[in-house]
Amino acid sequence: MNYGVFNNLVEEVIQFSKNFQSEQTNKIPKNIIIIDDIKRAEHLAYDEIFGEEEYNWKDIRELERSKVWGIYYAMSENEKPKGLEELLEIIADNVRKSSFKNSIFYNDVVADLTNCAINRAINGKSNPFFEKLFEIYQFGAFPCGWNGDYPEGKIVAFKLD
Repeated sequence: MNYGVFNNLVEEVIQFSKNFQSEQTNKIPKNIIIIDDIKRAEHLAYDEIFGEEEYNWKDIRELERSKVWGIYYAMSENEKPKGLEELLEIIADNVRKSSFKNSIFYNDVVADLTNCAINRAINGKSNPFFEKLFEIYQFGAFPCGWNGDYPEGKIVAFKLD
């Protein structure tokens, strides 16, 4: 499938979802907080409320995703990348077959990587939130929460084994 102008960037996410391997580095991505407690990661991902607006992690990811879709819906039909509806199925299948071991986070990983790919199809690398999520996954961590009053603050990530 060709996802348009930024096809190579989308393919990078798809390839990563197959085995969670890339040019991984031990250098911690900038402006994130790393934790190593899986129970804390689970709490941050599903229960914690962040900031004055009282967003949870899912809310923050949805707010960022809605910005991307807003850009997509404003595009003319000629500009819109094709095949986006297939990305969820492709990435879900890849993650299911991969070596990813933390099944409690499976749905979030699939959603994050799919949203990273969709963002890249629409915006290239110009969305800092989704590029940061992808960078965190490439580092071998799972983005699971926020520290601060969104949109100010930092992403919290659980370092995977």
